[in-house]
Amino acid sequence: MSANKIEVETVEAYGRTFVKGNVPEINTIRCMACRQCLNLCKKLGPNVYDIVDGVAKPVRAEDCIGDGACMLACPTKAIFLMSKYDPTSPPQAV
Repeated sequence: MSANKIEVETVEAYGRTFVKGNVPEINTIRCMACRQCLNLCKKLGPNVYDIVDGVAKPVRAEDCIGDGACMLACPTKAIFLMSKYDPTSPPQAV
């Protein structure tokens, strides 16, 4: 068996290491701009969201660590984490 080295972008947050690769998507019909995702994300550090035109928008998606905390905070389940990679050529598994 040969060992292959795979390089991925990681980020440290609250004592854990996350592999970056997901970006938040907002269902604008479900979002009621309650700011729960925005406040939690800002408190945890990444600060990805702002309220734009009455809905949450991931205006700094490149800062997302992909931990899913915003999805859990959303009372209407309007947030989904989507892979930033092209599905026809995904990265190798870590």
